[in-house]
Amino acid sequence: MAYKVFETTSHDYDPVNKYIDEKARLRRTKSTWRNTKSLALFLLALGLFLILAAYAYHIFKKPHPLTKYSSEIVNKKSIENDLNKEISKKNDLIEKKSEELQSNPENELLKKEIENLKKEKTEIEKKLENVVYDESVTVFKSKELGEYTVTTGFAWNKVDDLRFGKEHDSDWCYLESDFTSAKYYFNIEREQNALLNELRLTKNQAESYKNHCKN
Repeated sequence: MAYKVFETTSHDYDPVNKYIDEKARLRRTKSTWRNTKSLALFLLALGLFLILAAYAYHIFKKPHPLTKYSSEIVNKKSIENDLNKEISKKNDLIEKKSEELQSNPENELLKKEIENLKKEKTEIEKKLENVVYDESVTVFKSKELGEYTVTTGFAWNKVDDLRFGKEHDSDWCYLESDFTSAKYYFNIEREQNALLNELRLTKNQAESYKNHCKN
């Protein structure tokens, strides 16, 4: 009996498999790099945003020397001008009604109108007096010392006291920083340990800034 012999051929796929694996590895590497790059850019943008937000908050919260005083003076001047205009209008009406009354001295209605106009004028004059003489005003003076700032506040009970160079009625001084909204106030009795922790200072270190308070 005769047997047939069959030849078999074997194929080596290792190079192909290695090539596929290498391509997959490169794709994974590129994907990981893209994700890492995106994350790094996001963190950088977030960090920049937080820095700008913190700086903007500091600028917003920090007292500006003379700015508050200047704005208050402008507002008071505007109110003063408006009240003076109202007084002028009342004077014109009183004068006009008085002339009419001279032609008709028995007119009780005109007399009543003039009386009411005079009362209204008196009330406006009282408001004007309060604006000019009784409004309080505060002025801040600051000195920057590295990342810390010493600010002194001065208050007058009346605007004219400041205008005419009178001594302020009260003052205070505090220490603040660029990296927190906490303020350490000098010359107060209560404990301020939490504020000192936020300012990253001991009490003795904070008190060393006291000599920069304005007199």
